[in-house]
Amino acid sequence: MADSQPKRAPNPFKGKTLLVLLAIVVVSAIFGVLYAKSVVNRLTDAQPATLPTVKLSEIQMFQLHDRVDTFRDDVKDGDATPPLALSADELNALIETDSDFAALKNHLFVTIKGSELGAQISFPAETLGLAQLRGRFVNATGVFDVGLTNNELNVMAESLSVKGEPLPTHFMRQIWGRNLAEKLNQDPRMVAGLRKLKAIEVKDGKLVVTPKKH
Repeated sequence: MADSQPKRAPNPFKGKTLLVLLAIVVVSAIFGVLYAKSVVNRLTDAQPATLPTVKLSEIQMFQLHDRVDTFRDDVKDGDATPPLALSADELNALIETDSDFAALKNHLFVTIKGSELGAQISFPAETLGLAQLRGRFVNATGVFDVGLTNNELNVMAESLSVKGEPLPTHFMRQIWGRNLAEKLNQDPRMVAGLRKLKAIEVKDGKLVVTPKKH
């Protein structure tokens, strides 16, 4: 018996729908890649930034190193000594010339206003915990928290701006809690010295290092 039901006309849009969906997926993927590249290019650089430098006179450098070395020796020997207070210029000079701060050289330039420590930084992205951006550099300005916890120096980023824009929160979440002084804390000489300190704090426009009392 012949089929009395009318035959359905082929749907001319069925194949096209599949193609449209496929096209949407492809376009979305391309857009995602382009967006990712846009974010990477906007927030990071292929090369490290050239940071400012400080030029102290020969006499000022001699006096600075003499004051710091005397403080170190007194702390090492357990002798009573007052806190060591360093201005931003003095800190930057030490970062540039003192072997104990070699891990920060060319990566950190400090400014101090009252009790706030600001800085320009230039670090490999992976050093800041941004492993997905390995091979790129974060050249930024920001505000940092500095202190001493469990005999370790802590330098933590509170906020960062890159090329005039605040770093997005999802990137900052990876950076918050990342200690920029981690390499310094691995230096045996630095570790021995930090164990003899009571506090490191920023106040009155200076970084103040206070030794433990004996």
